[in-house]
Amino acid sequence: MLATIISKVLTQSKCSRLLSGDGVTTSELAINGFSGIIDRVSIDCRTAKAVVPAVGEAASIAKNLDEYQFLMCSLVPTLPDSEPLKLELQKYRVVISAAFALLASILKEIRADNLEKWNSHARLILQETSEAYLKAKSNAKLRVSVHKDAFAFFGVPDEKIESALKEFYGQQPKHK
Repeated sequence: MLATIISKVLTQSKCSRLLSGDGVTTSELAINGFSGIIDRVSIDCRTAKAVVPAVGEAASIAKNLDEYQFLMCSLVPTLPDSEPLKLELQKYRVVISAAFALLASILKEIRADNLEKWNSHARLILQETSEAYLKAKSNAKLRVSVHKDAFAFFGVPDEKIESALKEFYGQQPKHK
């Protein structure tokens, strides 16, 4: 899955949103499909929240993750390939794509336990993503704390993303 995400997400010519309905400002939580990575899925968020309250939190997290992935996608082309922040931002774009792929799968058959696990890990990724974006925009030397277990939960371990990204950008990968 990691190779597919990197090849498709990082080579897209135009930034796009992963959500067409955010479930917060709209009644529908609708994830756009992304060929080979994310299945297209849509649910009535209001009805689903009545049955599984965790849907509301998932919609809120997904809305914010989508915003950050879009902002990062717009910022990345302005950075040189040799800039370490570029790799860091791309790493978060990869994990966000993996998170949306899992969310789409979970929303097809909503179970509270699966959604609560997704929310827990996605919340950590959202926090890190926010810090990484702030760091990139302010040129600050902030340290972003990486929650490796959240990356692993979404099936894209941090070390493997880093290695694959370095290979993608023609840099020496840390681990083979």
